[in-house]
Amino acid sequence: MKFKFMILLIALPLSVLADIEGKVVRILDGDTLDVLQEGNKISRIRLEGIDAPEKSQPYGQRSRQMLTMLTANKWVNVKSHGSDRYSRILGEVYSPDSINEKMITTGMAWAYRYHGKPTNEKYVTLENKARSEKKGIWSDPNAVEPWKWRRDNK
Repeated sequence: MKFKFMILLIALPLSVLADIEGKVVRILDGDTLDVLQEGNKISRIRLEGIDAPEKSQPYGQRSRQMLTMLTANKWVNVKSHGSDRYSRILGEVYSPDSINEKMITTGMAWAYRYHGKPTNEKYVTLENKARSEKKGIWSDPNAVEPWKWRRDNK
């Protein structure tokens, strides 16, 4: 019986498991996008667990371009993890693979840290691999973390 249940779970389309489905209609920066859902509802999504360079920061525009390439005008599924203080939905975005992970593996985002502690160990592992391969932001030996950039450039 357990085997049949597992097969059923594997066979379910990702959309059934998603909290939000829709078409990406706007990319604000390297970790925030807008999804148009059924009924013309737009949801602002903050890619949970990653932190991309700010728009005015080195690699900020390249990070946004990468997120655009991966998601613009594409159908996505978002697994929601609540919302942040700006009322953005925190989520893992899939199309069909994890966009959050792709942003880190391409060197276009850091693994997010809360008070210095990573919120997702898998993302830290992916970040370390991108860093060792000098991808994206990691090609710059003086890359500044977005949280430090925001603090120093208020």
